[in-house]
Amino acid sequence: MDITFLVPCKNLAGGLRVVTCYGNALMRRGHRVTIVYPRQERPVRDRLRRKARRVFLHERDHLDAFCGTLLEVPAITPEFVPDGDCLIATAFTTAYWGDALPPRCGRKFYLIQHYEKVLANAGEDVDATFRLPSRKIVISAWLKDVVEEVSGESGIPMIPNGRDFFISTFEGEGISRNFDIGVMYSPVLFKRTDVALKALTIMRERRPGLKVVMFGTQEPELDKYPDFPFGEVTFLRAPSQEVIRRSYLDTKVWMTASGSEGFCLPALEAISLGCPIVSADNGGIRDIITDGVEGYIVPVGDPAAIADRVLLLLDDPERLRRFSSAGLMRADDFSWERSTEMLEQVLTGNCQFR
Repeated sequence: MDITFLVPCKNLAGGLRVVTCYGNALMRRGHRVTIVYPRQERPVRDRLRRKARRVFLHERDHLDAFCGTLLEVPAITPEFVPDGDCLIATAFTTAYWGDALPPRCGRKFYLIQHYEKVLANAGEDVDATFRLPSRKIVISAWLKDVVEEVSGESGIPMIPNGRDFFISTFEGEGISRNFDIGVMYSPVLFKRTDVALKALTIMRERRPGLKVVMFGTQEPELDKYPDFPFGEVTFLRAPSQEVIRRSYLDTKVWMTASGSEGFCLPALEAISLGCPIVSADNGGIRDIITDGVEGYIVPVGDPAAIADRVLLLLDDPERLRRFSSAGLMRADDFSWERSTEMLEQVLTGNCQFR
């Protein structure tokens, strides 16, 4: 089949990594895949800065790992989108674009990766996309409940994300873990970086000398968090996937304070490499871990609860080992090849699951 994905931009958003993984896996299954995104107008200084970081620091976007046809177009309109068998929207803006395209672009699908109302200025436009006639696909149980309630449809297929190369490759890998805690940094409000930093502050007060690794797509906003000692943590800006992988392997406990996640890929990545996670109850986390088995789930917006659970694991090596082993076993349930087979069934109309 000729399959086209519509994406809203080209950057390091997790949803684009999902699209890249699906695109490459579908090509391995013999399909022809194209990813289309609109050209973004940027100030000259910004374009030069991005180019310099790519040349000298070798920074790459997720779509750079895609092996098929990648099209940057002036706009997502009929004259720029190729003919195909299947057209897959991947975000609420692209759902509108896809709905306006002619039938020659393919049967229309909508891969829903988050309830994007949490994004600024999304508003009711998100709910309206759930009522479009395209075939919906969701990536987690809580999204399935939301989309079916809003759309009035039932039996929407749920396909979980996979874990690609976030697996241990040899016995003993990850035995020596130099960091106590790992966490992502993000300026996006619903990611609740403020809560994560408060939790780290509580832990460092109770256990001075804790070693923390943190990574994000941009440098921390020092003026926004003037009291947090960023200089005392190891910060990795826009690390490669291999560096991220090594960070999980080098960390005892991962934590996330995010208030809303469509799936929570970092949680799956962490447990896949033997790193238990303490997470806010953000929706997507419940498809990945069970509270008290592979990690802990705490209320959203509660830094003290996060700190308590992280220190509980760090102070109990046997519990930490047990949670790590359980996470490795749980992670085996997730596979991009298996998820791609499920997606292929939906695209061909042979879906036998819900």
